[in-house]
Amino acid sequence: MERRRLTGVERAALSVAWQVRAKGEIPVVFASRWGEIGVTLKLMEQFHGDGEMSPAGFSASVHNAAPGAFSLITGNHAPYTAIAARDRSLEAGLLETLALNRSAIFVYAEEATPQFYAAEFGPLQKACALAVRLEPSQNGECEAVFRNTECPPVAFDDAAAFFGGGLRELCAADFVLTQR
Repeated sequence: MERRRLTGVERAALSVAWQVRAKGEIPVVFASRWGEIGVTLKLMEQFHGDGEMSPAGFSASVHNAAPGAFSLITGNHAPYTAIAARDRSLEAGLLETLALNRSAIFVYAEEATPQFYAAEFGPLQKACALAVRLEPSQNGECEAVFRNTECPPVAFDDAAAFFGGGLRELCAADFVLTQR
């Protein structure tokens, strides 16, 4: 019953998070630039047309809907965080996950940006989803060096390649991750 109510972003986020889930309680950090932007657009059109919004639609539009659904479906009672940092959402979510300094799941998911926003947002975001379970390492398999310099936002494809083993280094504005 719960799966039928999931939106596109929730389905994508839960699909990838399910693949890296751990037994027991584990914190989850969810990041997205716009979250449920298609649902939000539909709600705004509904409000301007009818003067009211669907309560069910509104509950799906909040930024913590995906990690909340993951917690309910998996029975994971550990804390979760929802991050929205516009162009820096991917690295802000990674930074939050690293700052936990413990086993945690990081999920980044985006819905394709509706054409309606093309003039305001520039290049439209493609739909994407990535989940990684980060584990503290005793042998230094992955090193995080924190920095504070100007750097373009982390690209989703670069993050996917890094965590898939295709890139040795992932550079962000605040940190560099290096595979060893």
